[in-house]
Amino acid sequence: MPSDSPLQQTQLSPVCEGESMNEAPQMINLETTGLRRSARLQQNAANSNSIGPTITAYTTTSRNSNHLRPSRTKTKLSFFSVFCSIGALWSFATSCMPHYHESKCHSFVARISNEYERVNGLFDDTINGVIHHVKAFTTSNENFTYNQMLKEDDFKHFFQAMIDKIQVHEQREHWTLMKRSETPPGTKTIMAIWSFKRKRYPDGTLNKHKARLCAHGGQQTWGQDYWDTYAPVVTWASVRMLLIVAKIHKLESKSIDFVLAFPQADLDVPVYMELPAGVTPLEVEDPNRKQYVLRLNKSLYGLKQAGHNWFEKLRNGLTDRGFIQSQVDPCVFFKDECIVLTYVDDCIILGKQMRIVDSVIDSLRTGSEDFELTDEGSIDKYLGVKIDDIDENSFEMSQPFLIRRIIEFLGLEENKNKGRDTPVGKPLLNKNLDGCPRKHLWLYRGAVGMMSYLCNSVRPDIQMAVHQTARFSMSPMRSHELAIMRIGRYLLNSLDKGIVYKVDKTKGLEVYSDADFAGNWANADTDNADSVLSRTGFVICYANCPIVWCSKLQTEIALSTAEAEYIALSHALREAIPLQNLTKEINCIFPLHIPTTDFCLTVHEDNNSAIAMAESIKFTPRTKHIAIKYHHFRSRVKCTYNPKGDIHVKYIPTGLQMADIFTKPVDDRTFFKLRELLCGW
Repeated sequence: MPSDSPLQQTQLSPVCEGESMNEAPQMINLETTGLRRSARLQQNAANSNSIGPTITAYTTTSRNSNHLRPSRTKTKLSFFSVFCSIGALWSFATSCMPHYHESKCHSFVARISNEYERVNGLFDDTINGVIHHVKAFTTSNENFTYNQMLKEDDFKHFFQAMIDKIQVHEQREHWTLMKRSETPPGTKTIMAIWSFKRKRYPDGTLNKHKARLCAHGGQQTWGQDYWDTYAPVVTWASVRMLLIVAKIHKLESKSIDFVLAFPQADLDVPVYMELPAGVTPLEVEDPNRKQYVLRLNKSLYGLKQAGHNWFEKLRNGLTDRGFIQSQVDPCVFFKDECIVLTYVDDCIILGKQMRIVDSVIDSLRTGSEDFELTDEGSIDKYLGVKIDDIDENSFEMSQPFLIRRIIEFLGLEENKNKGRDTPVGKPLLNKNLDGCPRKHLWLYRGAVGMMSYLCNSVRPDIQMAVHQTARFSMSPMRSHELAIMRIGRYLLNSLDKGIVYKVDKTKGLEVYSDADFAGNWANADTDNADSVLSRTGFVICYANCPIVWCSKLQTEIALSTAEAEYIALSHALREAIPLQNLTKEINCIFPLHIPTTDFCLTVHEDNNSAIAMAESIKFTPRTKHIAIKYHHFRSRVKCTYNPKGDIHVKYIPTGLQMADIFTKPVDDRTFFKLRELLCGW
């Protein structure tokens, strides 16, 4: 390396270094002051709070007058054998990266997860919401780094995937090879990262060996090499709603996949990246690869702004073709007799006729934006979910491979372990601080993440069971582990089951809301605040098909059953009202069933006091303390003083209340009855 290009490394100084006598004394931790702590515990605490490994980067201070001109060095890279010494020397491009599934507090993914848990935590230090994608990432999902890939038996297939990926990047001119000395003064380069995955179909069969070259976006600086980063993704509610609409109107459909989606978008600011591991430039003057960097021309995967740039390009491409973006879900686009739903690089196109769908695909493929895409044909799988048509009015969504993966992860075997008829039993879980420690070695958070994705996509029958186990992800005990194992044993009895949609086009948008008032009070210590929290449960259906469901603890302590039911009702309507607006948008393209003249939303509630509170404009001494945020829907409720309201709250017997399955463990007979109403089996 040239002398004027030193390796910059951040050094952290002790806090107490250089402090003067005039400085204020250090703050005292009132929680630990005066308590006895052994040297071993102090050392463990210090290790847990230590800063993670620093990231090094190359910078240059060269004053070359030609730094503004692009290099004429030939942009040709060659894949080198892994046994090549150069490839081995540069394996640090991935080996020095923190492994997200091993890092507890230093990685970007872990920090995002911890911050989300902090914001959504309850006052008793338990978790009320999880990012199931992040939790599932901690498990073995056949994702590998460069060094991990070398230890796999099928590493030669990954080698070929690397060769193909480099060739594609070169052909599409995603970067420009240039000398390090020709970069602008003060330029900081970011590392290149290889990511490998065995991509599988929903049934578990191998699709392909995938290699992806990413840039280390964690080394970017806001305001210098990136600004906007927001990129929306479609919600499951929109996906289910449009699949139901397709059944009602007998619509034609296709799914498309954009090839290397993010690099199809232009990069708005210059970014410089180190050469990836395993590659070296050919036909260059200096064989030392350290003297070369890549100037990125496109939004490579891993860049902070890559998702934003891609979505903006796709959105502009659709709006230029006459599509109108939804005001409810920004990933849904409408046009005459056609709807497009986007999820990053996967799209679903619905049309009245197949020629309309094909014309949209041809327009995207041959347009001036140079979209590169593949036609995946009919929708039989989407986002890892298997979609099977049963007849002209029903279809099933399932994830059999994910269920088998969960069972294998927990160490269960189909022929050896006995299944369970229900996923949860009594009593409800609590912290159990004095209980037995865990017995098994599998990652508790990983199991919670996979089960959370499963229950949020196709298995609402385990929603309540999974959420109560997710609360204790911070410090799980043996009782929590046994609850996870019970869910796994329940899945053993329903390996290939999902959710069956039987479309009834005579029904509109309906909400079933319920609550369990202080359900854990009788079985928990009376001094624990978490024992008096009520649980909200609701399910939102369209055409008799569930599209949204939820089981979650309320963040405020309700003082009565009516108040708990009213809070649950308010929470359910916060989700239902946007879906009501989405149905109005869809109705402009494909007419939907309208129960009244203005899309009346029907809410089924089994508590008359909560119904009275919803229909009354009065603030009584028993209700005036309820937070204003829970009264947001009152002006829209249909009642005697508001006959034109579009929200109709109706009483329903508890035996027909589908949301009851989300609030508490029910007896076997009730569970089977509600599961059939909810899942169709």
